[in-house]
Amino acid sequence: MIKQIFNILIRKIKFRQRQKDMFNKTQIGDMLWCMMPLSKKELSKIEKNHRIRPYLVVRKEKNFLLGYQSSSKNREQMNNYETYCINGGKYKNAKDSWLDLTSINKIKMKDIQLEFFKLNEIQIKKIEKRICIGKNRGNTQLIRFNASIYIEEGDVIKKDKKLYYVYAEDNVNIYCFRIQKKRKEEQKLEKIKINRKTYYTNFKELRTIKRNDEIEISNIASKEEILLILGQKKSLKEKAYPKIEEIERREKDKFEIGSIFEYGNSTVMYLYSKNSRHYGVDLLWYSIKTRIFEIKGIEQRKLIGTKNLEEINKILEFLIEKNIQNSEIKKIYQYVRDLLFSSVK
Repeated sequence: MIKQIFNILIRKIKFRQRQKDMFNKTQIGDMLWCMMPLSKKELSKIEKNHRIRPYLVVRKEKNFLLGYQSSSKNREQMNNYETYCINGGKYKNAKDSWLDLTSINKIKMKDIQLEFFKLNEIQIKKIEKRICIGKNRGNTQLIRFNASIYIEEGDVIKKDKKLYYVYAEDNVNIYCFRIQKKRKEEQKLEKIKINRKTYYTNFKELRTIKRNDEIEISNIASKEEILLILGQKKSLKEKAYPKIEEIERREKDKFEIGSIFEYGNSTVMYLYSKNSRHYGVDLLWYSIKTRIFEIKGIEQRKLIGTKNLEEINKILEFLIEKNIQNSEIKKIYQYVRDLLFSSVK
């Protein structure tokens, strides 16, 4: 009997030392299995198998941790910004896990049970984005990671006091269209729903914003809302841009947008035709001398290649940013952007 008590005591001492070691090793962004930080009375009301849960560490103090609780149960009743799903497959964990980003939990050293995994930088940035929204909407107890935020499709952002919906993004840019919370009677705008809020847009006021610009996050659409908005945008495009489709049919008879031709000592890229004339940009000089010019004798010139959609979009984007006054270029730009991002998710 004494031996058994002694062995139990030794195991407890060893486990306390292991808890201390885990605490010392813990860093911000770590996920740990911990006993729920509740009183014995409150714990007794919870099934034994559910008393130990993963917690995401957001701050480390001298003798305790602060973190967000996670659960294998989907938190569908919450707002989109109040929870975040961690894909368990990315961390060799069979189950997905949903964070509760509405409250902070104080985790004592004695509550730590087991190390789990560390979240990657992108996921921390996506979580940080949701915490920012929560704090901006009055939940002052929330603690930030003090990381930058990651903007992606479905986000509502504020830039220069205007709201935008992000419909596509890459490593450098964010592609959005203007939205607003209210509409005047004379405005012909479509209604879109994002996270229990209503916005209005015509899907036409496009803007490209650099990722490293100062941006404020305002709201986040769910996957289902993203698909609905994409469907609305495509439907409106089919009605609103017959002229673009006419341009496409006309051009396909002769040349493809992005076709590259030899042009003296330089090369030119074809963009559109109008009144039996063909127009494009000089690929060597367009960034220095921004202009659209007529490509004379294009039928006799040697075709040497074709730019892909990403390359065409980049050139058109440069021309638009330079405020080039050409309505055809704006139509082509919209057309290329729609092609480039129509298959996004």
